[in-house]
Amino acid sequence: MAYTYLIGWTQHQKWYYGVRYAKGAKPTDLWNTYFTSSKHVKNFRSIHGEPDVIQIRKEFENVDHAREWESKVLRRINAAKERYLVLIAIRLVTSQT
Repeated sequence: MAYTYLIGWTQHQKWYYGVRYAKGAKPTDLWNTYFTSSKHVKNFRSIHGEPDVIQIRKEFENVDHAREWESKVLRRINAAKERYLVLIAIRLVTSQT
């Protein structure tokens, strides 16, 4: 199983949209045992605390579909804007504060 998710700190207007597709991945793992693989999210979390928005956005049976969906969403929301911590599709840092 694969899924996309949204993590956010509304007070700081910072967001992270990601995809999880590891073997045995379950949506219930998000923010219980899985905290994203992003070092930028880890850093932001250590400075600003836990996010107040943690959402599973969509579930997939196919990893390729999940990755394509993530890219499509990132393009639609124009994730390169400063309020997004990371442009996940191509792994570029856009803001860390």
